[in-house]
Amino acid sequence: MSALSELYEQALKARTRAYAPYSGFAVGAAVLSSSGRIYAGCNVENVSYPCGTCAEAGAISAMHAGGDRLIKDIVVVAGGSKLISPCGACLQRIFEFADKKTKVHLADLEGIKKTYTIAELLPVAFSEEELGK
Repeated sequence: MSALSELYEQALKARTRAYAPYSGFAVGAAVLSSSGRIYAGCNVENVSYPCGTCAEAGAISAMHAGGDRLIKDIVVVAGGSKLISPCGACLQRIFEFADKKTKVHLADLEGIKKTYTIAELLPVAFSEEELGK
């Protein structure tokens, strides 16, 4: 199995663990770090709706807690009739741990359908340069 196939399978598996009783929209994400390790996350909703956690945020937090700092690839998988892209906040989260080669793969329940670089999805990302660092 290729690394990308394994990444998709881990995102799909994480999706089955989503806690989405309010929206009914389960999302899974899996990050392949530059070390080759895979970290997964799922969305976790809260009755106070804006307090939930996106799948991408969960996977990135797991990666950081695991000691890795650079995302090589990320797969985001959801059901439905259209592919979903990470939300704006998650695009910024991905960017924080990405380089220009980082790929964002959008998938449905049948597999990966589209691939973008983080720069294509967030061409004018907020960065340390804006902070004067």
